[in-house]
Amino acid sequence: MAMLFSYVKMLSEKQAEGIVKDCVITVPSWYTYDQRLMMKDAAEKLSNLNVLQLVHENTAATVMFAIDEKLEQDEKKKVLFYNMGAMDTEVSIVEFSMFNVTEKKSSPYANILAETFDKQLGTRDIDITLANMLMDKFNALKEREGKADVRTNVRAVVRLMKDSHKIKEILSANKFSSVKVPELLDYVTLQFKLDRTELESNSAQFISRITKPI
Repeated sequence: MAMLFSYVKMLSEKQAEGIVKDCVITVPSWYTYDQRLMMKDAAEKLSNLNVLQLVHENTAATVMFAIDEKLEQDEKKKVLFYNMGAMDTEVSIVEFSMFNVTEKKSSPYANILAETFDKQLGTRDIDITLANMLMDKFNALKEREGKADVRTNVRAVVRLMKDSHKIKEILSANKFSSVKVPELLDYVTLQFKLDRTELESNSAQFISRITKPI
């Protein structure tokens, strides 16, 4: 983690053409105290950064929304923020207004009404499901009859996981995706046309959980 912070610091200084000392770090809302402390120590003690604050990932999204959103004097707006990351999902409902109830004056104000999370649901679950589908289709090829499961070959599994992510992105905007993995194993190529409904059917257990936090 310290290496990551150091790398981001280097890129930021290059972009800003100056020294970067302070930072704000976003963390999942389900992080424990020890996990938050680990992040802070990695940034401060190992990457020479001054951590101004640790904020929840959804809170960061809320701040960005509040900066761009223009509200009238007496207007109120409730917004649902749904953040599905690679490994977890966070959901929050925030009310925005132009009256700060804490300071009792007219100024942009955000009140978090509710928040929840599922730390075992992320987009990677769909990637793994799709990769397993590709493995099953490869194992079912005539050229693979009587041969070992492709899952026993680490290199082939890594290739399929990488391709699954790309195929998932294509299917998110299209009904079909052409799949071609040249010489995946023993010079056998996996090639077919994948229907999005097939992926949705195999991912039903995850899709049903997507709306549960809401």
